[in-house]
Amino acid sequence: MSSKLSVTDAWRVLSENRQYGRYVAGNFLSHIGDWSQKLAVGWLAWELTQSPAWLGIILFWDLAPTLIISPIGGAIVDRMDRMKLVKVTLVASMLSPIVLSTLYFAGLLNIWILLGVTIYLGCVNSFGHTARLAMAPMLVAERDIPRAAPISSISFNLARFGGPALFGIIASATDPGWALIVNIFAYAVFLLVIRTLKPRNELAKGHRKGLGSEIIEGFHYALTNPAVGPLLTVLLASSVGTRAFIDLLPGFAGGVFGRGPEALATMTSAVGLGALTGAIYLMLRTSVVGLANISMFASAWVGAMLIVFTRTEQFHLAVVSLYFVGLGLSVSAVGVLSIVQACVKGELRGRVLSIYGLIFRGGPALGGLGMGWVAEMTGLRLPVAAGGVICILAWLWVLRRMPATNRNIEQAVEHT
Repeated sequence: MSSKLSVTDAWRVLSENRQYGRYVAGNFLSHIGDWSQKLAVGWLAWELTQSPAWLGIILFWDLAPTLIISPIGGAIVDRMDRMKLVKVTLVASMLSPIVLSTLYFAGLLNIWILLGVTIYLGCVNSFGHTARLAMAPMLVAERDIPRAAPISSISFNLARFGGPALFGIIASATDPGWALIVNIFAYAVFLLVIRTLKPRNELAKGHRKGLGSEIIEGFHYALTNPAVGPLLTVLLASSVGTRAFIDLLPGFAGGVFGRGPEALATMTSAVGLGALTGAIYLMLRTSVVGLANISMFASAWVGAMLIVFTRTEQFHLAVVSLYFVGLGLSVSAVGVLSIVQACVKGELRGRVLSIYGLIFRGGPALGGLGMGWVAEMTGLRLPVAAGGVICILAWLWVLRRMPATNRNIEQAVEHT
C-alpha cells in the first residue's frame, strides 16, 4: 500500500475526511494550551525551589503514571468506545488548570500542591493520550490511515512551537499564571469539537480474552514484531536519554544562561520549530518504506546535537542547536509512529499505541528523574550530554538489524 503524501495530498486527506480535519484543529488548540501550561508549571517549579532535582521530580510524576497505567489503558481503549474515553479524560484533564490557576492567583500554590496536581494529570493522560492516538485513524478512510500520523504530527509540533511562544507573550505582558487560564479555554473548545465527531468503530468482535491476557498479547506482539520491535527499542533509549531535557530547560534558562521566562519560551519554541520542520519533511515523503533507517539515524542526530547544546556558552548558539534537536526528535518519534500505524492491524492498535505511549512518555519520566538527581551534584550539562551518548549507542546497536526490519515493514505495508 502506498502512503504517498504531498502538500496537495494532505489537503485532500483533510478535505475528504472532514471529521478528521475538525479533530486535528481541536487537538491543535488543546496542545497549544497543554504546552502553555507545561512551561508555566516548569517555571513555577523553578521559582518555588531553584532546584534541578525538583524539575526532574515534577517531570517524573507528570509521566511516571504512564509506566503503570498505559498498558492497562491500551487494553481498555481496544475494548470500549474510544470517543467516550476521550471525552471523559478531557473533562478530567480540565480540572488540572482550574485547580492550579485558582490556587496560584489566591497565593496558596506551593511545590507540593504542584506535585499533587501533576501526578493527577499524569494519571489522566495515561488513558487520554492513548485514546487520542487510537481514535485518529478511525476518523479517516482506511486508505488514508498511514497519512494520518504525519498530519497529526504537524498539528502537534505547530502547537509545540505556538504554545511556548504564547507562554512567552503571556510571561512578558502579564503574570505567567494566565497560561493556566488559556488551557482551560483550550480544553473547552476541544470538548465542543469532540461532540461533533462520529468515528468508525474498530473494536474487535467475538470472544474477548481477559484484560491481563490482552495486555500480555499487546506487549508480545509489539516487542516480537520484526517490523516495529527494534524501532521501539531505540525509541526507548531515545526517550530515556534525551526527551527529558525539555523539562530541564527552565534550569538552563534561569540557572545556566541567567535569563527569564522569555528565554525559556524561546528555547522551547526552537525545539518546536525544529520538530515542525521534521514533521513537514515526513509529510512530503513518498512512503513509510525506508523511513525506519531515517528515523533511527535521527535518534543519533538528536544525541549529537544535545552534546553540542551542552558544550556552548552562547545562548543564541544553544537556541540553534535546540532547533536541530527538535528536528531529530520529530523525525525519530513520528517516523516510528507512522510505521506503527501503517503496519499494526486495527484490533491491536490501541494496545501497541499504548506501548508507544509508554515508551514516549514513560522514558522521559525515568530519564528526567535521573538527570535531575545527577544535575544536583554535577550541574545540568553533564547528564544531558550523557543522554546524547545513549542515543548514539542505541543507533549503533540497531544498525545490523535494519535490513530485516525494512523487509518486514515492506511486507506489512503490502498486506495492509
